[in-house]
Amino acid sequence: MKQHQFSLILCFLFCLCAAPLTAQTPTLRIGALIKNESNPFFLTMAEGYRFAAARYGVEIVIGSTPTEDSADDQLAQLETWLNEGGFDALIVTPFRATSLNSALQQATDRGIPIINVDELIPADALDGITLAAQVASNNVRAGALAADLFLDYLAPGDPVAVIEGAPGTTSSSDRVRGFTEGALFGRLSVVASQPANWDRAQAYDVAANILQSFPDVRAIFAANDVMALGALEAIDAAGLADQVLVASVDAIPEALDAVRAGRLAGTVAQYPDEMAILAVEAALKLLAGRPVAPQIEAPVVMISAQNVDTAGSHLGDPTLGDLRIGALIKNESNPFFLTMAEGYRRAAADYGIDVVIGSTPTENAADQLGILESWINEGGFDGFAVTPVRATSINHALVTLSQANMPLVNVDELIPADALMGITLEAQIASNNVRAGALAADLIVSRVELEAEVAVIGGAADTTSSTDRVRGFIEGVMRGGLIVVANQPADWDRARATEVATTLLQNQPNLRAIFAANDEMGLGALAAVEAAGLADQVLVVSVDAIPEAVDAVRAGRLAGTVAQYPDEMAYLAVEALIKVIEGRPVAPYIESPVVLITVETVGG
Repeated sequence: MKQHQFSLILCFLFCLCAAPLTAQTPTLRIGALIKNESNPFFLTMAEGYRFAAARYGVEIVIGSTPTEDSADDQLAQLETWLNEGGFDALIVTPFRATSLNSALQQATDRGIPIINVDELIPADALDGITLAAQVASNNVRAGALAADLFLDYLAPGDPVAVIEGAPGTTSSSDRVRGFTEGALFGRLSVVASQPANWDRAQAYDVAANILQSFPDVRAIFAANDVMALGALEAIDAAGLADQVLVASVDAIPEALDAVRAGRLAGTVAQYPDEMAILAVEAALKLLAGRPVAPQIEAPVVMISAQNVDTAGSHLGDPTLGDLRIGALIKNESNPFFLTMAEGYRRAAADYGIDVVIGSTPTENAADQLGILESWINEGGFDGFAVTPVRATSINHALVTLSQANMPLVNVDELIPADALMGITLEAQIASNNVRAGALAADLIVSRVELEAEVAVIGGAADTTSSTDRVRGFIEGVMRGGLIVVANQPADWDRARATEVATTLLQNQPNLRAIFAANDEMGLGALAAVEAAGLADQVLVVSVDAIPEAVDAVRAGRLAGTVAQYPDEMAYLAVEALIKVIEGRPVAPYIESPVVLITVETVGG
């Protein structure tokens, strides 16, 4: 490999404070492959890797190429790393979605954890490749932020238009979808949506045509900044700068200058440095044998005239200062929340900060509110992570904290959006229940024949967790070619589930599997299956991984249960609060991992 074909930035940096996800001996070594050195986006990503190396006390080797058209050089760099050996994990941002696949297959064969950042490899192109996680901005959310900005200035019924990127590109499709859905929800009228192939000159032409065809148009959303700048030129040429707003995505320097000058209403910033840090955090958890979510959302922020001078990267000093966080959980007698408390303690030890855990002996909402109010009166906290007994039971205190600009993260028991009046949440952290149902579906699809009949036992009607788990399962088994013959609620109750399952078995003699939305109902369904003498014919899978269900899996009675990880929820909450306290952005929704437990993986 010739020296001019790539450059290496070797970061061998150690954190002077207590290292989260503690660096081990020998020091962990991670390869981080970015794109070209000349693009400010990837230079910023490299800064994120350096910050992570220093904060977490690991060695990160950063590989890049001099120019944008160096896919072959990037592949050769990765192949060199594999030949060299000594890497504990790899983090990759390929030039093209599949341009590193041949080397990534080799890494998978060697059991090296791989995390894919920003330029995501599609699921249908992963043959022979195992990705531990993918980290990227949420482009649907980016488009929705642009719609929200326009809604601050426009009235219902006002006409708006869209300039798309290249047809068929996921980033354009997602940004346009997010904008269009947000605009329509806000009762704006989307009168045109035309592609300009990410090109400034084409965007000028498209915008000029829109302005001629729709002279009353009040705003244009462009799927990237380059096209927005072309649209601005068309608007200026038409003398409509005071009439038509423009917003876009990417926050390139010229777009930020246009925001400062009052020409561009806003641009949605991505944070490649935070993408890099999220990838390193995930890699270190994987190397410690901990689960991570397969999709990790990086933050996006709308930059307008109000925050253009403050919304940039804020990595600062990798060494943590003294922090004190309040972590409010539910009752002490529930194993789920005892495990969550362990996660808070581990994060406190790893990061070298103070985490004060509050809980009640029983699930008492009034007592829990009293704890939070006493913390408010006491003072001295830098942020709070809260799991309310009921979704809105501590809202009164959260309003007070929001008025004081106290960072708040909501964990597990999520406060609905329509109940957040006066409350500002930095992030909400929870398991993905749709994914939990889909994992159960994957298990069933792998164990029964095509077009087999399956049934569903749901929880209480209209509960979000049941609805999402059932949806994930039904969508998954239908994709797998199975037939859902029944879907009945059992209100989270074991005895009720036994009754429902007994009736199902009588009415559906060809039934091959039952999915229950929680373990209590799964165990009830299992009792019915065993009582009917059908244990060898009908599989049962459920969600929660309570001890009795795990024992049933270990005994080969329950096909599987999907585990949530309340300790990882807690750890993610501490990570998010640290970032917010440091003035750094976080995604508004952070997915906690879920993992399917089967007889093959349950352990002793």
